[in-house]
Amino acid sequence: MNRDPDQKTGPVNETRPGARVDPVERVYSLLLGLIRPLLPLARSLPPKVADAIEGRRLASSEARAWAARERRPEVPLLWLHAASAGELSGAVPVIRLLRQEHPELQLAITVSSPSGLPLARSIEPEFTGYAPLDTPAESASMLESLRPDALVFVKLDVWPGLSHSATEAGVPLGMINGTVRPDSSRLRSPTRQFLRSTYARLDSVGVVGQPDADALEMLGVDPARIRITGDAAFDQALATADTGRSSGVTVLPARSPGRVRLLGGSTWPPDEDVLLEVAREIGPRLDLVLVPHEPSPEAIERIVERCRSVWGQDPLILSELTGSPDANEGGAESVEPDGDVAVPLVVDAMGLLAGLYLEADLALVGGAFDATGLHSVIEPAAAGIPVLFGPVYDRREAEDLLGRNAALAVTRQDAAELIRELIDDPDRMETMGSAARVYAEESGDAAGEGARLVSELLELGLSRRRPDSR
Repeated sequence: MNRDPDQKTGPVNETRPGARVDPVERVYSLLLGLIRPLLPLARSLPPKVADAIEGRRLASSEARAWAARERRPEVPLLWLHAASAGELSGAVPVIRLLRQEHPELQLAITVSSPSGLPLARSIEPEFTGYAPLDTPAESASMLESLRPDALVFVKLDVWPGLSHSATEAGVPLGMINGTVRPDSSRLRSPTRQFLRSTYARLDSVGVVGQPDADALEMLGVDPARIRITGDAAFDQALATADTGRSSGVTVLPARSPGRVRLLGGSTWPPDEDVLLEVAREIGPRLDLVLVPHEPSPEAIERIVERCRSVWGQDPLILSELTGSPDANEGGAESVEPDGDVAVPLVVDAMGLLAGLYLEADLALVGGAFDATGLHSVIEPAAAGIPVLFGPVYDRREAEDLLGRNAALAVTRQDAAELIRELIDDPDRMETMGSAARVYAEESGDAAGEGARLVSELLELGLSRRRPDSR
């Protein structure tokens, strides 16, 4: 898959669906242009927000500098965009296959959130950064620098200005692992009407299931361009679980005989409050591990304060037991319960959660005790353990696991009772865990399907080069 080094991206026929600019998009672009001079003031905002805004403000200039040094115009380039780490992780198996099939391919990965940058860098693409500000000028500048042969969005994070500029430049647009939550604001007016032109520009869309296909058709995607490919996040979760299990490497302290380990994965304060109360009620039989979604010093201190109020003592902190949890070179010594006290262990490091599910007997995934949004239940399912979550969930995988009796939805009021019943019945826990693993294994070849879709888009991109631009 090679290209002429002198080829440049050229415009396509303006009758191509989605090439026009919607009047509302024009207003959107004008507003962004007016706001742009004020963006340096964003440095006073919370760090994550300020970093994201500054990153997007500088994105096109950073891409231009990279391209001048390292862009190899004789080979194709794929631009992959994901909102954050959660979305990007599901694309990793697709990227792995693409690199095997097209070793000459250059890869650019952009994100919208700072949380996605560490994972993006770990994939080792040729270029990593933020998506540009969604203005015509910034989008066109970044496209001109990267000169991609395809631009692929992961999950749903498609931007109006970027999609229009790419369409004008003749760059094929695609989506992998496409999914739309039933309560997504994108499906409601006026957002749906505003985004119809944006989604209509997509050339090929791989979706997780039929409900996602129906939702994206509502959003404006041509149904003839939609195919059901599954979610490659399952492939990634299974690979992580199998690799971790075969390696035998552990991070957490060894469990004492007779204790059951409950891992709170990607938790927020409401989840932590419920889990800490559950641990207090059940007592030392329960070995509680908390992995906060954002293990910042502030989050760790919040959990410490909550533990002091519940038990009158501090929790255990993983880095204090192991020295460096990021090293992942072996677990700490077993920690025995102190009488009737079930002091939890708090994981104060990023990037360990998927592997930690293998060291648990059951998991409660965070985000579903309020409107935060349930985090991924795929990883604990792939680990083969029962999956629990709060009552406010909108993930199809959660519904599927409940339907297979592989999961439990609990409330603040009944969480302790239901968890106690579960740990009193080891056979039931084993059955639930096995059902969860089978569900993950039945995901199909989503990574292969996604890689085929992207390869087709890359070929389409090469075929759209104008002969007179050679």
